[in-house]
Amino acid sequence: MWRRLVSWFQPSKAAEAAEKAIVQADVDRPPPLAMPFDLAAYRQFMCAETFLYRASYIQKRVDIEGAAHYAQALSKGSVIVVFVHHGSWLLMNGALHHLCGGAPITSIASRRNLEFCTPEEKDFWLGVHKRSAESCNAPVIFYTDQSPIGPVRWLKQANHVLTVALDVREPAADKPEQSFQFMGQTIYLQTGPAKLAQLTGAQVVPAAIEYNGQTQRHLLTLYSAIDPATCTPETLTQSALDCIGPHVTRAPEQQFYDLLGALQTPQKLA
Repeated sequence: MWRRLVSWFQPSKAAEAAEKAIVQADVDRPPPLAMPFDLAAYRQFMCAETFLYRASYIQKRVDIEGAAHYAQALSKGSVIVVFVHHGSWLLMNGALHHLCGGAPITSIASRRNLEFCTPEEKDFWLGVHKRSAESCNAPVIFYTDQSPIGPVRWLKQANHVLTVALDVREPAADKPEQSFQFMGQTIYLQTGPAKLAQLTGAQVVPAAIEYNGQTQRHLLTLYSAIDPATCTPETLTQSALDCIGPHVTRAPEQQFYDLLGALQTPQKLA
């Protein structure tokens, strides 16, 4: 799957689009995105947009729905925000930081999949990780090829936030997957984020972000927290997917890749 993903994206085009957007009079104007757009066009837009990440851009271009759910979860301790690769998910950290109270926030990202990239693509994505972290002043980014003690210690601190994708696949890691229902079909995912929540006691907040090409604004929707002490990792993951699924159904052209097509076959069954 990852080989297909990286072949769809050309960093040079994203950089060119970002540079054109930056030199415009309004430096907080999003990159161009002609309507209507498809998956390929949105991927280019989303990647180009990473060059614009800063507080002023986020404050002008992102709205929040469900911020009270996030605040309530934080009042109980640490929080894991879960999402899938849909919309401009890379904006989430900055939006949560600048629009929802400024709690310490960072992410878990994959470096293993970058080994399938060209050197140019790898440099671009490492730069994306850096820009995303800088957008919320994250002190560190955790990677899946590192010891899990880092994110565990992070979440053991009160009011710390970690954003994690539910749909990350790393062929080199070959981790077991479970079956879930998503958009009316069966897909296969790992349950690592849910297990991390159970280990640390962090509340899990499902999240989705959609872009409105006409208003040139993003809407980040946050859902009621799921308490990991009340359910299994499988139930927790399914509950999060139930929240996120309608957003992907409503805006399928904002997927980073074909979620159903890529996840309908397990890498390795549990």
